[in-house]
Amino acid sequence: MTTGQTRQTDPARTLTGAERRYEKNLARTGGMLRSWRTPARRGLLVRLNWACIAVMAAIAVIGFFWFPIVLAWLPMTVAIMTAWTMLRVTIDARDTAPLRYLDEFEAETLLRARSTALSVLTGLLAVIALALVFGASFEVGDGHRLAYAMGGLGILGVFVGGVIPAAAMARTMDDEDEVDHLRTGAGTRPDAQDR
Repeated sequence: MTTGQTRQTDPARTLTGAERRYEKNLARTGGMLRSWRTPARRGLLVRLNWACIAVMAAIAVIGFFWFPIVLAWLPMTVAIMTAWTMLRVTIDARDTAPLRYLDEFEAETLLRARSTALSVLTGLLAVIALALVFGASFEVGDGHRLAYAMGGLGILGVFVGGVIPAAAMARTMDDEDEVDHLRTGAGTRPDAQDR
């Protein structure tokens, strides 16, 4: 059954706002990028995201010493946004799925990955904040270069915080998930099949 059919046949079951948004997103993107929904290609997308983050971090740091390199952020922004969007589509946005839509293993994996992501992100942002405070206090380099470099690393920190759960969920999916996805169709809730 599709999402709309499930809601019509089961009016007693109410969905939260997050569940409605998740189902709407799943119905919209569930059939996209079918050829990329294999473990090997999802792994490639994870590696592309990490590679983009590494290159952009290098650009941010080098930009402190040689500012013209920051122009390289433009094509890298397009690259990371493309890789990020493709990864999220191929995992059916399970990294943001309400727990009701995940089995026990997926839920445990997601919660552990979110905890790791939060730890990494807060640690990175603390280092960036300290660099900005001490850099400003001791007038290290040009202020705008320091701000740009640290701001760029802060933006990348947000991506790191997002890629960690997405990568964890990509690892939980295998070819069997893709077979189920194709058989049941996009936008189907796992518990809808049991009715």
